[in-house]
Amino acid sequence: MTRAVKIAIVIGFVAAIGVAIALAGKASAEALPYYGGADFTAAWKPVAHRVGAFALTDQRGRAFTDHDVAGRVYVASFIYTRCSAVCPALVKNLRKVQDATEAGGAMVVSFSVTPDLDTPAVLSAFAHERGIDADRWKLVTGDKQTIYALARNSFFADDDRVRAAVDQPDAFLHTEKLVLVDQHGRLRGVYDGTLPRDIELLIADANALLK
Repeated sequence: MTRAVKIAIVIGFVAAIGVAIALAGKASAEALPYYGGADFTAAWKPVAHRVGAFALTDQRGRAFTDHDVAGRVYVASFIYTRCSAVCPALVKNLRKVQDATEAGGAMVVSFSVTPDLDTPAVLSAFAHERGIDADRWKLVTGDKQTIYALARNSFFADDDRVRAAVDQPDAFLHTEKLVLVDQHGRLRGVYDGTLPRDIELLIADANALLK
């Protein structure tokens, strides 16, 4: 069994548990697991791992750093504006997350995996066309190595299959993975952003953290 298959099984199992809790009306911050490694093994008490520091730029051309999400619940994703496969569904579903968590003030942060192409102006136009609220949903660009290091080391969004296939240290697999981060920078959920059931679960979990 490959590492990717194992991760998929874990994500599916955790998602199934979470959906059952949410549908039962019992979703709570205490019920959500913590994740501290790339295998996304669930822990039921706080872990040491937290999202690392970063300094990037949002779609308005403004500085966006880890200080801007300190004390905030947010959903992290990795996209690029020229993507015609996964991204349209991902962005459409993230719009649902944006709208459904508005009252609690959760944020969505989408990191561009092609930052050399996705300038703030490009991201701003992309956001305008898709009804993205720039106050609550940040499309982020900047130094490529910074973004890739965050993806691999903070959000565990990378996949070793790509690096093994092309034998390049900066190879990156565009991912449908969404990661829920709590007010302390800890990973509290991982979801498939193309699946409606996972989006429902993500919204329920985010709102539970916001309570």
